[in-house]
Amino acid sequence: MKLAFGQGTAAGSDWVKSLSQQFGFEYQEVNTDSVASTVEGTEGCDAIIVALHKLTAEKIAALPKSIRCIGRLGVGLDNIDLDAARARQTPVIFQPTYAFNEVANHALAMIMTLHRGVIQAHNGIKNSDWIPAPKVAHIASLQDSTLGVVGCGRIGQNLIEKAKPLFRSIVGFDPAVTGTIPGVKMVGTLDELLRQSQVVSLHAPYMKSTHHMIGARELALMPEKSILVNVSRGGLIDEDALVAALNSGHLDGAGLDVFETEPLPDNSILRITKNLVLTPHIAWYSQSAGPRLMEWGVRDVIAFLGGSSEVNGKFAVGPF
Repeated sequence: MKLAFGQGTAAGSDWVKSLSQQFGFEYQEVNTDSVASTVEGTEGCDAIIVALHKLTAEKIAALPKSIRCIGRLGVGLDNIDLDAARARQTPVIFQPTYAFNEVANHALAMIMTLHRGVIQAHNGIKNSDWIPAPKVAHIASLQDSTLGVVGCGRIGQNLIEKAKPLFRSIVGFDPAVTGTIPGVKMVGTLDELLRQSQVVSLHAPYMKSTHHMIGARELALMPEKSILVNVSRGGLIDEDALVAALNSGHLDGAGLDVFETEPLPDNSILRITKNLVLTPHIAWYSQSAGPRLMEWGVRDVIAFLGGSSEVNGKFAVGPF
């Protein structure tokens, strides 16, 4: 059995090497930048396993006949053309539960950093400036504030449980959630949530219907001096509108772990925007979650190739 891993996934880590010895498979890295390089790198392989690498319809349609499965190391599926996978009858397995605790923790860390003005205060001291408390950040009392959670799946609900003792109230919005969530007021529209929430955390999937779901109009609905955090997908936010809201002072701060273009370009205005906390798409990681993701991803692909549909993750496409 031979597996192809998206470039950079296997190199520089003992995770894949250890798993290959444990399960007895060969592996190689594939450059997925073009159709030709994807085909060349997957020739003779039984499956391809990717992280954020783009598998477009053209790349999937051109895959060698030997490829019987696609593994996605992560939660989001916007980098894989699922319709093309269905047309080719190629199962796609992803891992929605491997790091929900880590991502929720990262969102909460950003919320608290922004709420307390930690970055502004830190930079002030580094620059020999002792900033008086009222000027560091807005610093409203969380006990008097409402947290809005957009997307109330595993990650959103994990954040909710951690945040309950901190906030006066929590509002949730998720069209996919039909039941109740204890301690959460579920609202019917995103606008309702934005109007009520001093802090908003995004945990929605990225798709056509959620592209720029937070734009200039939506940001204007948020209370003055509110906070916005996104640890989900960069395309959920219109970044230009976010910069404008921060520069005008309408938002007191924002935290982004994800961006429309990754890695973030050197000349991105986000790098110099005030009151903006940036991290390089690391919310998913911990010393446990990294190896766990790789092991679950590899195990599931091997299980399918061996004739089993019992997996740790879920089938986004298939099994056929």
